[in-house]
Amino acid sequence: MSSWERAKRLLEALLFASSRAVDEGTIERVCGLRGEEIGEAVREINEELAGHPFIVEALDGKYLMKLKREYEIAVSSFFESKLLSKAELRTLAVIAANEPLDISSLVAYRGGASRRHLRKLRSLGLISVSREGRRKVLRTTAKFKSMFSVESGGEMVEPGDGGSGDKT
Repeated sequence: MSSWERAKRLLEALLFASSRAVDEGTIERVCGLRGEEIGEAVREINEELAGHPFIVEALDGKYLMKLKREYEIAVSSFFESKLLSKAELRTLAVIAANEPLDISSLVAYRGGASRRHLRKLRSLGLISVSREGRRKVLRTTAKFKSMFSVESGGEMVEPGDGGSGDKT
């Protein structure tokens, strides 16, 4: 096996084993790939996975292996636990529908428990918080857009709901 093939297999194993998106620094340490090499390896892995239910996706300079949308929908009922509670999903929906949204407006609308929801949503990488003047402003991230299949001007679709908004 060539050093290139070994680095690609290490990258594939790293992404498969990780429950989170992996940054380029970690990929370089584990696989020895950097910069454009990572992008090329991801392209080749995705070509090899074309007939499989998985895909490697780049999100904010990090990489994640996930199920292709059509398979995610088909098997979602077998997942034991939901990632987000209904209340957390509602908070996320308010942010997505009104972004950029300042925290005080969210708390006024959703109540004090929404602050706890924000901590979880941030830890999952679904929202970002930035300071604009004296306000803290909430926005959804690229990971949110990928996870909920949101495109510019598109509608939000919860994974596994199989609704009419599915883009399979």
